[in-house]
Amino acid sequence: MSKAHYLGILSMTIAAGAGCAAADGQDGDPSGEFELGALVAVALPPGNLQASVVQIASEADLLGAVTSHNGVYIHDQSQGAWYFKSGNYLLGIEAFTQFNQEFDRWIDFGTGDKVAPAKARVVGHSFRGQGWVLPSGGQWPASINSVWVVGTDGAVFGMSGAPQGIPFGTEVFGSMQTYGGALSTPYLEFDGSPSSDSSRIRGAFSFNASTLLGGHSAGSSAARRVGLDLGLGNVWLYGTPNYSRGNGAFQKTETSGSHTMHAEVINNNNDPVTNVLVNPFSLVSLAWGTAACHDYSHWDYKATSPVTVVCR
Repeated sequence: MSKAHYLGILSMTIAAGAGCAAADGQDGDPSGEFELGALVAVALPPGNLQASVVQIASEADLLGAVTSHNGVYIHDQSQGAWYFKSGNYLLGIEAFTQFNQEFDRWIDFGTGDKVAPAKARVVGHSFRGQGWVLPSGGQWPASINSVWVVGTDGAVFGMSGAPQGIPFGTEVFGSMQTYGGALSTPYLEFDGSPSSDSSRIRGAFSFNASTLLGGHSAGSSAARRVGLDLGLGNVWLYGTPNYSRGNGAFQKTETSGSHTMHAEVINNNNDPVTNVLVNPFSLVSLAWGTAACHDYSHWDYKATSPVTVVCR
C-alpha cells in the first residue's frame, strides 16, 4: 500500500511521497493524507438492486456520475468496481448480499430476490461543499479502524443524514432497518434487531478497544449494541431512538454484563426519532416538517455542536 494525498476535484491527482498520518488525524476535513489500498472489484449476485444503477465506462466518468446523481449505484465497467452515492459520501462496495424480509419483519440474508450491499467503505466525500475528493489511479482509501452503521433507507446505504467528515476508509454496514425499513422498528424495543446486527457486524470487522464506532438513526441503535457487547469507549450516536434529547449532545455510559460502553450522543432538538422507543407517537411529528431535525449533515463527526444551528 502507498500513502498519499487525495486532491480536490479539479486536479483529481495523487501527490506521492508525503509523510504518514494516523487514522485519528483524518477527522474534520478528510481531504488530507491517508493510506491507499487496492480498488475492490465485486460481482453482483442474482436478484434486484433496490436503487437505480448508473453505468460508467471508466474511472474518468466517476466525477460526472457523482455530481449528477444521488441515491444511486455507480458501476465502473472497466474496473468492476461498484459504488453507492448518497448525500456527501461515495461508498465503495466491498460485498453484496441477497436478502428477503419475512412476514415477522426479520431479515434473512443470503437468499431472496433483493440485493444490497453487505459491506462498504467510505472512499469519497464532499466536505462542506469544498469539492468532491474521489478515488483515482485504481486505488481506494485503505480500510481503517473505524465503523459506521446505516439506519433506515429502503435497502440502500443512505448517508444523507450522516455528519460531515467520517474518515476515509471507514467500513460501513447496514442495520436491520437498512434492509427491512421502518416496519422493523418494533424490534428495536427489545434490542432484538440490534443484537442480530451486532453479531453480524462483529463477524465482519475486527474490533478493538480503540475502534471508532458511529451510527445514525436505527444504525445508531445497532452501533450502541456493538459498543455494549464489546465495551467500547469511542462511540458516537446520532439521532438515536434509544435516548432522549438531553441537551442536544451528552455523554452516556451503559453497562451490559462485564462490558461498559462510553458514548457521545448527538440529538437535535425536536428530532422525532430520539427516544421513540419510549414515546413512539413522536414519529407523528414527521408530518409536521420535523424530518429535517433527523438530518445531522450540519454537524462534524466527533464534534459536540453543529457548525450551523439546526432545528430549534
